[in-house]
Amino acid sequence: MRGVTFLAAAAVVVAAAMLAATPLKAQTACDATSANASIEAGWTAWRAGNTREAERSFRAGVRACATAQSGWTGLGYVALRAGQVPLAIARFDSARAVAPVPDADATIGLGIATFRAGDRVRARAAFLEAAALVPTDSLVRDYLSRLPRPVAATDLPARVRPDSLRIAARTGRRIFEVPDGHGGWRPFWIKAVNLGAALPGRHPSEFPPDDGTYEQWIRDLADVGANTVRVYTVHPPHFYRALREWNVAHPDAPLWLIHGVWTELPPGAKEENYDDPMWHAAFLREMQQVVDIVHGNAAVAERVGHASGLYTSDLSAWTLGYIIGREWEPFSVEAFAKRYPSRTSFRGRYITVSGGNAVDVWLATVADSMISYEMARWNAQRPLAYTNWPTLDPLTHPTETSRTEETAWNKRRGERVPEASREYDNDVIGLDARVLTATAAYGAGLFASYHAYPYYPDFMVLDPGYAQTRGPEGASNYLGYLRELVAHHGEQPVVISEVGVPSSRGNAHLQPQGWHHGGHDEVAQAAINARLTREIAASGAAGIGIFALLDEWFKKNWMVIDFEQPLERNRLWLNALDPEQNYGLLAMRAGPRDSVITIDGRRNDWAGRTLLYTRDATTPVPSHAAFRVDALSVHHDEAYVYLRLDVGALDWARARYLIGIDSYDARLGDRQLPFGGAASPVGLEFVLDLNGHTSTRLLVDRPYTLYKSLPIRGSRPAVSQSVYNRPFQSRANRDGLYDTLIVTPNRRTIARDGRVFEAQRYERNLLRHDRQQQSSLADWYADTTTNTIEVRIPWGLLHVMDPSSRTVLHGMDSGRLPTGITTAGFRFVVQSIPVGASATSSGGVGERLPFAPSGFAMPPLWSWATWESPRWHAERKPAFAALRAAFDAIPESGPPRP
Repeated sequence: MRGVTFLAAAAVVVAAAMLAATPLKAQTACDATSANASIEAGWTAWRAGNTREAERSFRAGVRACATAQSGWTGLGYVALRAGQVPLAIARFDSARAVAPVPDADATIGLGIATFRAGDRVRARAAFLEAAALVPTDSLVRDYLSRLPRPVAATDLPARVRPDSLRIAARTGRRIFEVPDGHGGWRPFWIKAVNLGAALPGRHPSEFPPDDGTYEQWIRDLADVGANTVRVYTVHPPHFYRALREWNVAHPDAPLWLIHGVWTELPPGAKEENYDDPMWHAAFLREMQQVVDIVHGNAAVAERVGHASGLYTSDLSAWTLGYIIGREWEPFSVEAFAKRYPSRTSFRGRYITVSGGNAVDVWLATVADSMISYEMARWNAQRPLAYTNWPTLDPLTHPTETSRTEETAWNKRRGERVPEASREYDNDVIGLDARVLTATAAYGAGLFASYHAYPYYPDFMVLDPGYAQTRGPEGASNYLGYLRELVAHHGEQPVVISEVGVPSSRGNAHLQPQGWHHGGHDEVAQAAINARLTREIAASGAAGIGIFALLDEWFKKNWMVIDFEQPLERNRLWLNALDPEQNYGLLAMRAGPRDSVITIDGRRNDWAGRTLLYTRDATTPVPSHAAFRVDALSVHHDEAYVYLRLDVGALDWARARYLIGIDSYDARLGDRQLPFGGAASPVGLEFVLDLNGHTSTRLLVDRPYTLYKSLPIRGSRPAVSQSVYNRPFQSRANRDGLYDTLIVTPNRRTIARDGRVFEAQRYERNLLRHDRQQQSSLADWYADTTTNTIEVRIPWGLLHVMDPSSRTVLHGMDSGRLPTGITTAGFRFVVQSIPVGASATSSGGVGERLPFAPSGFAMPPLWSWATWESPRWHAERKPAFAALRAAFDAIPESGPPRP
């Protein structure tokens, strides 16, 4: 007891120093009544998402009573929400120290904070203590499942190396072969689905707990007709247990495994060093660990960002092969090859290289090491490849210039264009799996693995030879590329181990056949993925890996990444503009399943939503029912803001409707609606222009738009380039000038012979009219029966950088990149106007909400609670059934050779 009293006293001193707002003497008094009132107000503000007010109230509470445990607990959660992890730990420590009775909330908070800090030992201790306090708490159980007890090699069963060599699978002529069960071999065409495991709200290193999730995913893979699952990295032990249990129960149709060995890029500020001893050794250890895991004999210690535990599920009989490494950067491969030009050959026990470059040789050495380890420890083999992609393929692409070549052509043409990023050096060097040869001792053999999508790099869409290719289903640039790639590798099997298109609203690259990097609804995604599967089979490739089983919210794409801040929090919400988050066969939908709003013009799913305005008896009757605006309702989830506008009568030939949106700081933005609309009492950043089925747009006030066009000096003919519209701030004005948003997914490029391929653009803020039942990309729908207009707007279109913390775009950092500010919420004004109204038309025509005789009444603030854990539900997309049909049509022995 004496120790607790001393610790509590020390905590009071530390707490007083942390607050540093009043003298220490004031901290020694305890006004419990005042403290409790302030702290209760703090929790009320916290639950409403008002973090700033919550912190102010909690601070007031602990000033009134420095030993107020709940106040320190609240301050800890405030710091945690702000990402201030060390401060959160200190505050939770104070909360636990100032009172002798353990507090579950403070202990759980300490566990979360130390987990985020990477202190898994302390986090586990905190959650074990919390479990004793609240045994049924699901959050505590979830964290404990990710914090298993330390394991040791002594926990493993005895390892016995077989006397005879076991080859689980092998490469044949352009195809894999697996045992036929009768002592022979049969051909095996790979129908794989790639498995990432990050559920919404989770980092990629936060794997699902042992709660049946992996078992369900394995059933999904079997249902989709896959014969193989491909993983990129080590998963928790319960994944391997679930897969083994499935295969034992289904001996005639097991699910084979292709296991990856992940690594980050090698270190080096300007050019990565593949010889770095620490990085190289870590990669080799990861390879050895994967080998032992698939043989069910590994004790993996806890490491931040990695799975760990005791691995005792032997999957070696069903492990088809290994794919090591990641997509390497061309500039790093080129730099390393230039540094070591004489490294062109290698002779190992299982692999030799002749005529390669330094990275070809390095890849052969690490591959030989992995094969050697499995042989020495387990007397087993299986095929192996390294990850490659078209940017480093061994082919030559005349339309793909390097940065140096492109700059030279620009100068020759007299054009001043900023030099392209080094990431665009996509054909300066290649990696060629064909120069790696298996020795007689490696009977399993090597294969080539490519992550190859139909829309990137640019040569995929620009090469004239590919454009002339026709397959059984019509024109296909992609099939042209695949045929050339497979032909280059001769008899070596080529697996297109990552391919697919996303069902995202945003589009990051355009493709001639319409197989873009996004912009597909889920029905189109299904049809395209099925055709890509058939074309890969028709090309002579040895198999496919569809990317991916599930949507992953943590993913990032170049078109939107600068506008997702704080970047660490993008896992907490679904960005419909980000293609990378929407590849899955399983949709990870925003919001709870029983609270979904469907864009279809019906009103039944709006019960209990926020009704902002209704028309009342004081509002003058308009000249026609089409101009009557009856009500505006608003709702949100983790992906969209939803609006419902009820009008008198829908008549697009007569009336259009403007919804002005003030997204932050009513003093900023445009105080004039466009097209002759009325003056607004608050500055507007956006105007939703509901103007018929084909012309409805979300307009953005001109100073606040994301991009602007600059002319390319000296270009013939005159062209422009899109650049950021810095400083990314709304400006107070009364111009009534708003823009739509034009984005440029395909940049302007110059081929090696000087041909210019102009940039390709599309209008992102044009809204799609459809029922959501007909298109998953429906932005809005107007129902003439109910005279209801429903709209859903992705958070990103409203320049919301993180809805979970109410962060909106405002300003830029020292690197001239976008930064955000916290908004208190949105305000809305609504006006109906005549079709054909111009900026000179009277603002008095039509009807307004919120109504005032002289214009608009002051609109109320609509806000939403912030969150740390997103609500979501899973659902199969149409791609599920379409892929099943495509897989079923391809014999497991493979299609006939082209």
